[in-house]
Amino acid sequence: MTDNLRDKLAAMINTENKKNPLTDEQLAEQLDVLRETVTGIRKELDIPNSRTRKKEIVKAAVSKIKEKDPDISIGNLVSGLEKEGICISRTYINDLMNEEKNGSVEEQDNSEKKKENDIFSKLIGYNGSLLKNIKQGQAAILYPPFGLPTLIIGESGTGKTLFAEYMYKYAVKQRVLKNDAPFILLNCADYSDNPQLLVSILYGYQKGAFTGADKDTEGLVEKADNGMLFLDEIHRLPPKGQEMLFSILDRGKFRRLGDINTERTVHIYFIGATTENIESSLLLTFRRRIPMLIELPRLEDRSLNEKVKLIHGFFQQEANRTNYKILVNAKIMEAFAFKKYSGNIGQLKSEIQVTCANAYVDKINNKREEIYIGFNEILYQKFFYDIDTQKNNMRFNDALFIPNSDEAEDSLLMVKNQYSLPEDIYETIENKYYELKNASISADKTEEIIWNFLLSYFDKIRLDAQNRNISSLDELKYLLDGSIIQLLKEFVTLMRADRPERQINEKVLIYLAIHLEEAVKRIKFKQEIMNPNLLYIKANFADEFKLAGQLAQKLSEKKKIEIPEGEIGFIAIYIHELMKPPAKKNRIAIITISHGKVATEMVSVVKKMLSVDFPIAIDMPLDINPVKIFEQVVELAKSLSAEEGILFFVDMGSLVSIGEIVHSRTGMQTRTIDRVDLVSVLEAVRKADASDESLDNIYYDIINSKHNYSLVTVENSDKPPALICMCLTGHGVALKIKDILIKYYVGVKIIPLSIMDDNVKAKIDNLRQQYNLLAIVGTINPKIEGLNFIPYDNNFTKDKRMFLDYLLKENGGGIAHTMIREELVLVGLECADKKEVIETMGKLLCNGGFVKFEYINSVLGREDMNSTYFRNCVALPHGLPSFVNKSVIIFARLKKAIPWDKNGNEAQLICMPAVKSEDVAAINNLFKILKQKEKVEKLISAQQQTEFVEIIRSAYE
Repeated sequence: MTDNLRDKLAAMINTENKKNPLTDEQLAEQLDVLRETVTGIRKELDIPNSRTRKKEIVKAAVSKIKEKDPDISIGNLVSGLEKEGICISRTYINDLMNEEKNGSVEEQDNSEKKKENDIFSKLIGYNGSLLKNIKQGQAAILYPPFGLPTLIIGESGTGKTLFAEYMYKYAVKQRVLKNDAPFILLNCADYSDNPQLLVSILYGYQKGAFTGADKDTEGLVEKADNGMLFLDEIHRLPPKGQEMLFSILDRGKFRRLGDINTERTVHIYFIGATTENIESSLLLTFRRRIPMLIELPRLEDRSLNEKVKLIHGFFQQEANRTNYKILVNAKIMEAFAFKKYSGNIGQLKSEIQVTCANAYVDKINNKREEIYIGFNEILYQKFFYDIDTQKNNMRFNDALFIPNSDEAEDSLLMVKNQYSLPEDIYETIENKYYELKNASISADKTEEIIWNFLLSYFDKIRLDAQNRNISSLDELKYLLDGSIIQLLKEFVTLMRADRPERQINEKVLIYLAIHLEEAVKRIKFKQEIMNPNLLYIKANFADEFKLAGQLAQKLSEKKKIEIPEGEIGFIAIYIHELMKPPAKKNRIAIITISHGKVATEMVSVVKKMLSVDFPIAIDMPLDINPVKIFEQVVELAKSLSAEEGILFFVDMGSLVSIGEIVHSRTGMQTRTIDRVDLVSVLEAVRKADASDESLDNIYYDIINSKHNYSLVTVENSDKPPALICMCLTGHGVALKIKDILIKYYVGVKIIPLSIMDDNVKAKIDNLRQQYNLLAIVGTINPKIEGLNFIPYDNNFTKDKRMFLDYLLKENGGGIAHTMIREELVLVGLECADKKEVIETMGKLLCNGGFVKFEYINSVLGREDMNSTYFRNCVALPHGLPSFVNKSVIIFARLKKAIPWDKNGNEAQLICMPAVKSEDVAAINNLFKILKQKEKVEKLISAQQQTEFVEIIRSAYE
């Protein structure tokens, strides 16, 4: 099926309209598959994306036109392309022409250079909500001879002055204005109570023009000659002042106030800005002279992604200003992101500054080294009044901001796996409901998924409560309504009196308190409470529902509100968790999917035999589109609380890729086993339920028992790891296998051999003296005792490559593959001292979710105790493994060496391993490389991330 799909995809791209290539989304729709599938196959076929394919067509068409007329203008070139059926903007062609002048470079490099050359790219939203505005601004600047008079319109706080400044910078960058051209700004509102003074400041005045005019004085218009004049709040300019602008805009001429003889000439780029309705605040004759109107969007109209970047930028500014690290709780980031701001960006910036100022006081009082912004700094309920709950479907990480750092971090948008404080159950349910609805999942299946999600949600609450710092309701008295806390205390007292045998988890009670606070708020604001599982709750938690009704009655009397039945259902689940004994957490979820009804029958047998309830079955009707099943499984996966991942059992066909799809959509770890059978599912469920084995261990044990080749245990060794790839000749398929393996296993020696070689066994024995041989991958099994053989076929990269991942992990030789990431190689980093280096590297790890915030402090603490200078200008700062979430190594090649310790050692290559305790042995080979002076010199001389990683690769071989 995959080969057939590959052929269809290649045929569609070959026959597409080359002037308007098909996007991956369009291809997926026509082939009735997922977009990820199309993207993956296209990359395997080494076919560029639609943008790149179109670019080549445009280049060819441009070359053809320029052959006839080498000096053709861009305008005529665009017209010529339109005749050829290619519709391209002037900006696109201009960038293309500049690229050709500068020589051929990779598309990604071009994109970066374009971004650097375009001053507007520094504005958040340059390729989103501000795209139209920027094109207008660029057109206004470039229009000959002195641009187009422009009026920037927008509410207060939308960034009008900043946009005008960027138009000026763009004019300088494009050499429309000289580098020293003046940028003159006047806020007309500053002189709104004295119109005559405003006009005189703007246009200048002749001696004797009015009382006190004792000398000729030039105005701002003259000072702006050969530059830009920006009048903010231009609606405050009186009619006389507006009329005086007519001749400047029409002819570039004006007279000073009181001068009737001398007409002066200026060449200016004119920009005005106003928050008012221009129809009523500006003269019609003036408006007619302003051809370019740029209306900036409100903050509410900008995308959430842009809003988060603005928030990030403002916090970074405060970190730079205070020169302290700022750590912001994820829920606070979420509050800022979803709050509505009538004052737009200006109000957002102001509130962040006030928040930081309050937290700074707390820092001083508690003698902290960093500014921590948590719930003590912001009243929880205040910041959630204006959230649009239907849009609140994004989760945030805690965010760390380090002084004097300018880069924006997208990691703020990463999924957060732990709850800092409980999420709003209503928002959670509504988000899940609309997600499922948009995925066209049936009503009954939606209810089932939400029910599983609810149970999973409360499992998280119960388990999370065991580790919370807040231990009683009293600790929430400054965050929550005191009457609710008192009500719950009384309710718990009654519960204990009526049910003395029941144990009550008071920490879960904290979640109920916060939930009731939110419930009251929603009811008062007449917001709908959606509980699609009310019938389930009544049927399964009858006793709890009765207690919830009693609590709701008391809450209703106290708050003078009517509690809907759906809310009583939610309270019932909280009460159920209050009285529920601790349960063992399902670390690994097991889902069986098959065509027909095989999955349900198989899982039913497993549940009865093992007395478990966590395996899940999904039956796939033969006539249903697989894409719908994929979407259903993705939503189900999101609802599960399987910390270590999901093991999928599938029968055949397109279902084999379900694990990859779920991983790409959710970030959860997954493994997939095809050709499902009852014995395999039984064994996997037994291991997941009765042992602490990891997902990988269970997966490989099952695979090993299912396939006709065995997995030989590879002992740890100090020798460098190696793989043998083998075919008949050692030159055909073996070399193909080598090319594949090199891509995946950076630090492993790949050796091609021929099975026909008479001395093949002797050669392998010799190789064993030099290397730790992990396996042979090939078309023929040479049957070498004690050496793994993995057969090569078309599904190698999806299935059998996982064996090699496992072998490398067990052996500790997969360091370059599993821990070294190109995005965590910083080349040419400039830092003033060791602390700045560590904090910069630590910030990337923290915001990427690899380590906890405390890891950075543990690194700095170790530096205070002992020097981590290694040798050869290399330093190895490191922190405590207990603060590491996922093992990884970050490198920094400094632009110049810096002092590292009191012994006078200087370091230029910084290697910071953030490694869990069980992975420490895996980095031994890296240390061997860093001992070699010539290897280190190559790493220090690397100019690009890719070059650095290639040197690491070659060093392993």
